[in-house]
Amino acid sequence: MVKDELDCLVIFGLGDDFNRGNIRYITGSGRGGCCVFPLEDKPVFYIGPNQSKSPKIRKIVEAIDLLELRETADHALQVGKEVSRFYKGNKIGIVGMGCISVPVYLNLQGLFGTKLVDAVSIFEQVRAIKSEEEIEKIRIAASVADNVFNQLMATIQPGISDYEIYGLVKNIIYGYGCDYSFDLIDAEGSKMNMTYWPTGEKLRNNSTLFMEITPAFEGYYAQLPVTLPVGSYPPLISKMVATWKKTDELAITLLRPETRVSDLYHYLIKSVEEDGFISPLRPGHAIGLDALDFWSITESSPVVLQAGMVLAVHPSIMTELGGDACGMGYTYLITTDGPERFSQIDLGSLK
Repeated sequence: MVKDELDCLVIFGLGDDFNRGNIRYITGSGRGGCCVFPLEDKPVFYIGPNQSKSPKIRKIVEAIDLLELRETADHALQVGKEVSRFYKGNKIGIVGMGCISVPVYLNLQGLFGTKLVDAVSIFEQVRAIKSEEEIEKIRIAASVADNVFNQLMATIQPGISDYEIYGLVKNIIYGYGCDYSFDLIDAEGSKMNMTYWPTGEKLRNNSTLFMEITPAFEGYYAQLPVTLPVGSYPPLISKMVATWKKTDELAITLLRPETRVSDLYHYLIKSVEEDGFISPLRPGHAIGLDALDFWSITESSPVVLQAGMVLAVHPSIMTELGGDACGMGYTYLITTDGPERFSQIDLGSLK
């Protein structure tokens, strides 16, 4: 903050799977909200009216002893006043620009004008490399995903609805003490037309169940995308699984420090296309306190892999967008000795 001439940061988040990470990193709360983080003094975290005396406040704001809590029903007015208290004529950094309400933004802009800057890069730098404590939480989340996989394999059969499957997945995840989870599902045919919730399909014999299983343990996500056989894989899906296995083995050779993410993207897509399939969906992304932690594996990504980064790698294998498809992958830790795969499941052996 000193280097960037910032008097304070104003951190915003939402209580969803893609926008809660920055707030949780500072406050320990996964519900989103707003926190004013001054260069000196305690961070100020805003909560709703009458929440400070809640018996559960310590459970939902884990860093409570490091924070100054402020109850407010008018964030626009209160945040502006708080930031003004720390303002010394330098810049005011916004983290989570897409999460700010219009009234709060307009008030801050009116008070500080061009001194208001986007400072999300500070959090991207700090959160990119995971600590041992963070890595262990991701390991636990990955073990929960493995347990979901095992119970799904023991349960799925023709005639079961996606409502039953989705309920089972959530029950298992919460049963292992996870905070929340991000789970996609498609139980119709052998495709990847996934949704965030069940839509009433029932499994059919010799088709597939696609799920992206993403539990968060103490805020940290791990992801296990799977295409599971209902009975046996159709012949075309078996070929796709072989292509995925080959592509994942290639990824393992590339998941090392100094690999450019843009190069990783091109190798993954080329491996799929060599077998006559397409891979039109994002083949992976960083993961941590958000299910998508700042960056994705894209052809234009400027990111270079470093030891301590954690990412989900899951190239899709399709005949056409919306057609027959296979989607599988793992969560990996980048180390100087090569990648550590968190999951203990051998997806390539499914038939």
